[in-house]
Amino acid sequence: MKWKTKWVLAIIVAISVFSFAKLEELGVINKPVTQYITTGKDFIVMKKWVSSFFSDPEEDRITVSSDNTEELPFAAYESMQPYKDGVIVSYTNAMPITAQGDGLVVFTGFTRQSGKTITVLYEDGDEVTYGFVGSLQKLPYSTVKKGDTLALMNDEAIYLKVKREGTILDAAILATYFSEDSK
Repeated sequence: MKWKTKWVLAIIVAISVFSFAKLEELGVINKPVTQYITTGKDFIVMKKWVSSFFSDPEEDRITVSSDNTEELPFAAYESMQPYKDGVIVSYTNAMPITAQGDGLVVFTGFTRQSGKTITVLYEDGDEVTYGFVGSLQKLPYSTVKKGDTLALMNDEAIYLKVKREGTILDAAILATYFSEDSK
């Protein structure tokens, strides 16, 4: 497919997505179309499709060496986009979701907003929700220690939401929250 055709198709898809969202907002469409369009898996599919138009990422890689230091798992994200009360965070590879500190699993299950979900209440009072996970590794009301595997990613993206003292943290703050090693 020629690059012009790809761009025309990408523009048509983008315009149609925004048009459906606007029509739903105005009440012309009564079905929740944006819910179908903006689920986590659709973001991943669209991201992969759009990124396939560009050059191979293997060509742009540079070999780098450094000291072997422990990397925070949620600090190495590829992109972070606001979604509902939290964010959708995408990574280059699926990885295990580990506990950020000692705490208690308060919920495991399926929600409309974030699919298969696990919520952990940490000892510092923060309640972190991890959504769109592949498989759960902990049962509800299980205690966890820092570094314990909570769940495994199914795709390269997850939903994250943090409540601190009963208030949901803003999406702009979450990048800093997950990059600090305060726990």
